Amino acid sequence: MSFNSPIAWFEIVTRDFDRACDFYSKAFNMTFEKRAVDAMQMAIFPYQEGNVGGTLVHSPCYKDHKPGAGTVVVYLNCESVTAQLKRIIELGGQEVFPVTEICNNNFIAGFEDSEGNYIGLCSKAE
Repeated sequence: MSFNSPIAWFEIVTRDFDRACDFYSKAFNMTFEKRAVDAMQMAIFPYQEGNVGGTLVHSPCYKDHKPGAGTVVVYLNCESVTAQLKRIIELGGQEVFPVTEICNNNFIAGFEDSEGNYIGLCSKAE
């Protein structure tokens, strides 16, 4: 994940994970690294460490976010996901999913902002 940019990560929500992987793989002539984190399936776009990366994702945490307009999720870097999520809630934002460790000591969480946008948080510290 990138920590050299305000944007750390993006996710493209899928309805049919295998179909989406096949589509993007053929459309962009690439091979995905596939991972599962709990019930979430991910197909990670190729990227170099230190640059912005992203994934196709199929997850129960997106049950209310169907693929289509507005479902690409941007993750913003922060020092501590827990502290940032607390501040967001204090400002009237809503937690969409809690702080979750994903891999290599990277942590994420999701929130809804004051305008109803779904945004992710990402940090190397919980």
